[in-house]
Amino acid sequence: MLYLLLFGVAVLIFLSSWILLKALQERRNQHLQMERVKSRIGLGQELHIEHVSSERCWWCSLGRALGPRSTREIEKTQRMLVSAGFRNERYIGAYFFIKFALVLVSLLIALFIWALFAVSPVIFFVPLILLLLPEWLLKGLANKRLSRISESLPDFLDMTNVSMNSGLSYLGSIKRVSEELKELQPEICYEFEFLLDQIKIGVPRQDALRQFAIRNPTREIEGLVQVLIQNEKMGSSISDALNEFSRRMYQNRESQMEEKAAKTSAKMAMVIMPFLLAPYLILLLGERMVALGRGL
Repeated sequence: MLYLLLFGVAVLIFLSSWILLKALQERRNQHLQMERVKSRIGLGQELHIEHVSSERCWWCSLGRALGPRSTREIEKTQRMLVSAGFRNERYIGAYFFIKFALVLVSLLIALFIWALFAVSPVIFFVPLILLLLPEWLLKGLANKRLSRISESLPDFLDMTNVSMNSGLSYLGSIKRVSEELKELQPEICYEFEFLLDQIKIGVPRQDALRQFAIRNPTREIEGLVQVLIQNEKMGSSISDALNEFSRRMYQNRESQMEEKAAKTSAKMAMVIMPFLLAPYLILLLGERMVALGRGL
């Protein structure tokens, strides 16, 4: 009976994780689709639609009311959501609602099972695990998205540099490359389009670049923002700066690959060593067994 209960708890955790992941991915896809339509319907109308949809999300408001009151905790959660691709403010309430709903449902189920079958109180650790599970999933989504952005950044900068050498301006090249690579690399194209929208509505370019680095806290993006801000202050060639930066990124990537390849031999040796030692041990033990058998 205890094994069946543990199996049921495991199935509940799996289903809860799967439902949470699907809900977050669906919300993210909807938000990306709305941002892609932004160029056709205008920024003002898009903001109005988002405001109306956030007012209709009652469970987002409930989650925001149940969430923490600490400003630091809310900002931390918002940064994780933005890094994972959930930029709208209502996602904070949705995150806290899903988090506390999972804990409440699992706690009620644990109480019911404990009262009905008198199982071990260890079952009450399940709500604690579900309390931490949404944060783990959110961090995983954020890390995967940021890694995809970092991997596609050198190619994006190379195509931007080619467009600038063809006669387009700095911002015009970013816009053109974002339109061309939107299907292949949607994450980085979406971020650069958002950067262009901020500059378009009047945000100072350096402030928009700093916000771009805050939304995507990776070493590559922070380095790119520093290069662009320094270029804004010094007035040097943006094309040369982007070319040098992308070249350094390719060199760092090549050195990382060489380092991983150098470590592969040691890791393979640890895996192969037991298989190499096994025949020798069999021969030694076999010889001893035969000697003992003949002695008897």
